[in-house]
Amino acid sequence: MHFFSKQNGGSRVKVFIWFIVLFLVVHVAYKLIPMYMDFARMKDEMTVKASVAQVLNDNEIVKDLVSKARELDLPLGPEDFILERDTERRRMRIRTAWDVEIAFFWGSYLHTFSFQPEVEESFMSLRM
Repeated sequence: MHFFSKQNGGSRVKVFIWFIVLFLVVHVAYKLIPMYMDFARMKDEMTVKASVAQVLNDNEIVKDLVSKARELDLPLGPEDFILERDTERRRMRIRTAWDVEIAFFWGSYLHTFSFQPEVEESFMSLRM
């Protein structure tokens, strides 16, 4: 520890170590933030579709959700969305799941992230 605190080269080593730590934090954030933003966008779209379930049928909701998933480059198809409509309680539940494998540090470390958004919203019934 005497080397880091008393000699002239110690401050250069500290700065170099802090730059490495800063680089690692930025690298990980660069990989993770877009993935979690896609999760939030997909969950928001699911919430909107569940809240307007009185106007749309299940096929239209699935079609719109698949379109949003393609826009976000998510590996989701029509079979990946589970819709549960409770007309007595006027509630709609939408669930889905996907995995994303991210390579950190130029492929030296791979990690798979699993996302399972689930929303349940009430909707008003249309009376004619």
